[in-house]
Amino acid sequence: MLSWIYPLRIVQAILSLATIGLTAYEIASLYDEWSYSNVIYYMLFNGCWTTAIAVPYLGLAPVAYPRFSHEIAIPLIELLTGGLWLSGWIALAVMIPSPGACHYSSCHALQALIVVGAIQWATFVVTNTFAIIDVKNSRRNAKNHRNDAPEMTAAGANTNGNNTTATADAV
Repeated sequence: MLSWIYPLRIVQAILSLATIGLTAYEIASLYDEWSYSNVIYYMLFNGCWTTAIAVPYLGLAPVAYPRFSHEIAIPLIELLTGGLWLSGWIALAVMIPSPGACHYSSCHALQALIVVGAIQWATFVVTNTFAIIDVKNSRRNAKNHRNDAPEMTAAGANTNGNNTTATADAV
């Protein structure tokens, strides 16, 4: 595993905690219409999902629980989490007013939330890219390993020139 993945996972956890804090501040500010926006709740879900499920699984499963770390599950969780962050920060960016019309702290918190969400999405793009490369390499290595194995004929004999025979049931 790459040595920079674990520090990046820590950055992902910190950014998701920042998202939880910013959305909690936004929800607690009852004086504007953003406090009850579904996009804010969606970003809160993104922060909770990343903190409680995605980062612990992606960081700990390959090392502590390799049996539960499937080669397809890791890229899928990476892709799902990256997609959640992408849709969240874009939906929020579309809905907020222009920067010139943003003169109150709740609006500034929304702008910060967009930046944090975009950076979080970028970190998942990077880690997902390397997860997909790892899957391609592992499949290529498995295919090469299968090609190196001696072929068996219908009669059960090796076709690599050896005179040893084996039954198909023994393979």
